[in-house]
Amino acid sequence: MSAAIGAQTPTLQARPARDSRLWLRPRGLALLFVAWMIVRWLFSTFRQLVPDEAYYWVWSRHLALSYVDHPPMIAWLIRLGTVLLGTSELGVRCLMTIVTAGTILMMTLAARRLIDDWRAVAFVPVALLLCPLMNAIGSIATPDTPACFFQAAALACALVIFAPRRAGNPVVLWLGFGLFIGLALISKYTSVLLGLSIFLALLWTPQGRAHLRTPWPWLGAAIAVAIFSPVILWNAQHQWASFKFQLHHGLGAGDIPPWSSLLTYVGGQFAVCTPIVFFLLMFVLWTYARRRDNPMHVRILLLSTAVPLLFFALSALHHRPEANWPMFAYLPGTMLIAQYLGEHWTRRREAWARLAAIVALFGTIFIHSPELGWALFPRFHMPPWDQQFGWRELAGKVDSLRDGAPVYSVDYSYASELSFYLAGRPEVWPLPYSDRPTAFDDIPGCPPVSRFDRVILVRKQLAGVAMVADWRVANYLPHVEVIHFDQMKLGHLVRRNLITIASK
Repeated sequence: MSAAIGAQTPTLQARPARDSRLWLRPRGLALLFVAWMIVRWLFSTFRQLVPDEAYYWVWSRHLALSYVDHPPMIAWLIRLGTVLLGTSELGVRCLMTIVTAGTILMMTLAARRLIDDWRAVAFVPVALLLCPLMNAIGSIATPDTPACFFQAAALACALVIFAPRRAGNPVVLWLGFGLFIGLALISKYTSVLLGLSIFLALLWTPQGRAHLRTPWPWLGAAIAVAIFSPVILWNAQHQWASFKFQLHHGLGAGDIPPWSSLLTYVGGQFAVCTPIVFFLLMFVLWTYARRRDNPMHVRILLLSTAVPLLFFALSALHHRPEANWPMFAYLPGTMLIAQYLGEHWTRRREAWARLAAIVALFGTIFIHSPELGWALFPRFHMPPWDQQFGWRELAGKVDSLRDGAPVYSVDYSYASELSFYLAGRPEVWPLPYSDRPTAFDDIPGCPPVSRFDRVILVRKQLAGVAMVADWRVANYLPHVEVIHFDQMKLGHLVRRNLITIASK
């Protein structure tokens, strides 16, 4: 058995390096990393929080073992960041840049253990540093950021066990794999797909099954379950609310035809990783899936890429997908492209890789530059752009009207943004208007409207929601004044707000 476990693929023959302006040497990559981090921190400092970030910041004020929407890791990281740098946009986001840089660095080092051609290895950090989605999670606080980091660490452990050269100690690496999978699970539930992918890869070959006959992968799984157990405990105490919410959110019946939802899913992947990278990835997946003699590390990369992409494609047949759901697939997917490049370097392959990097760079610039987009296309509408503007100005308007009155909203987005940007950062509570559960349901202390002589209700101008909210407030405070507050940016309508001042 030990011989089966120790068996390794023959060492790749070194290829002579050739100069290329695209494939950076280590010093050039280090400079690119530093420049990338500076740009990320500048973005983090000067862009306002988007609603989900403000929502996770609210969680960080009320730390718990888990929350309805996600496990707790993002709240813990934001709490640490605000302790280190204060309650500001940079404080909320500062660790996201460090964590994402760590993700890219781990993928680069793992690729160096697997691929003998530095030009092909360099494709991994170049592609990831320019990828629109990796730039987004490097700037914006989201559960995807720590989930990708810990999944990358777990994947690296599994790959090094089967590296064709300089393989690592399987005992230590399997225990590390379990540790990092557990931390990934308390970041985002979909991290379980990586564990499933590695298990399927082990079942695929005699070499992998030999490892399953040892205790170490199973002990790693036990470590992962132990780390995840507080989230299980929280769910057990809350009628399994988080598990039910995520299953319904990801697999529940949708309101659009399956073919339309699937096209939306594919279109979202074009946007988050760019069409060139997506097509390259589909090509290498097809290429390696047809081969019967793939070494073990290629099988791991193949399944770690294909399983999440296929899982969420099937999910898209039932429910409208979100573009970021399968995002982890692009980490092993980028390494798989690099593996293909390194097998036989040709001018044609280099040209496609170069085009992928250039298109990714322009895609990243575009998604990070709403002002440029609106200047070139005044009528272009992209909701994520709108979310970066206006919250501080809206809070300033509400502050001028408050005079000590409590502030309410009708959804968690407005409540979270106002909690962050209002003077003194008071608690702002959403008045329930739908069956969608939120973390606010488990935060104690929401005062009833009837306790006050005067309140302010802030909401998006949306007729159906407005009727419910106005009715709830008017039952107790019949004197109502409504202020329309439209927000513009470069001639573009960012948001239409209604501010209701209700009093006895």
